[in-house]
Amino acid sequence: MAIHVGAHKTATSHLQHGFSKARGILRQKGVAYFGPELLRGKLPMPRLAGKTTQPPTALLDAFHRNRACKLVLSEENILGTTRSDMVAKGARFYPAAAPRLTRLMQAVGCQNATIYLSIRAPLAFLTSAHGQQQNAGRFDPMETYLAKIAPDALRWSDLVSRLGAVPGVGRVVVWCYEDYPAIMPLVFDDMLGRGRGFELPERKRLVGTSARALEHAQAVLQADPARDVTEVIREARALFPKSDENPGPAPFDADALAADLDRYTEDCARIASMANVTFLRLPAAAGA
Repeated sequence: MAIHVGAHKTATSHLQHGFSKARGILRQKGVAYFGPELLRGKLPMPRLAGKTTQPPTALLDAFHRNRACKLVLSEENILGTTRSDMVAKGARFYPAAAPRLTRLMQAVGCQNATIYLSIRAPLAFLTSAHGQQQNAGRFDPMETYLAKIAPDALRWSDLVSRLGAVPGVGRVVVWCYEDYPAIMPLVFDDMLGRGRGFELPERKRLVGTSARALEHAQAVLQADPARDVTEVIREARALFPKSDENPGPAPFDADALAADLDRYTEDCARIASMANVTFLRLPAAAGA
């Protein structure tokens, strides 16, 4: 079984959209895909936190019906969410990821699974994750969001190590969001098998939300808490679209971002050297 766990804010939704559109073609090639539209709907995963629930009968039945296929699951919420206490704590990305994955593996009786994980430069990742929370109407400032997080100490290699140690995990495959979508043929070859890849749909440019739009939305919702958050933010984005005049939030300065990229490069090298880990990289450019 292949289990794609995200991470959040690494083009996961676009990849899942591509999988969903190609579901029929993949099924003809012997691949059965289960994404969020099923795993949060009619084929729910087991509860991954708190009290245990009944076995995921519907999902297990679907696995059985597709037992002759390669099973591929994609759900970034296996790791947690972008809520500050779940996305990172101290020096750890997704502090509850290993027990959550363990509960899933036990519930579905999975052995020798391959875990697929896309990573991103930590400060850019945190900025985007915080933005997702703000777009949902949770307007805590970045300082509050990071109150229990040590951004400079975060290392994806720690998460990879914890995921790889979960019973039933045979291997972890990692790639960089910064290489998306060019890296996907390599991902598909590993995840699906050669000749089973598909064309990703056109990737729409996500402009994001300007800082001024977020401030406007927050003011509107404070004045009228009964307003629909999604509608208010949509209106604010239209009033103050992200542009040179209305830039997005920029909580980290250039020096911090440069230092973060250096640490990220070192961490990628560390991941590539880990046992039972496949780190997918783009071929070096000719003459480089």
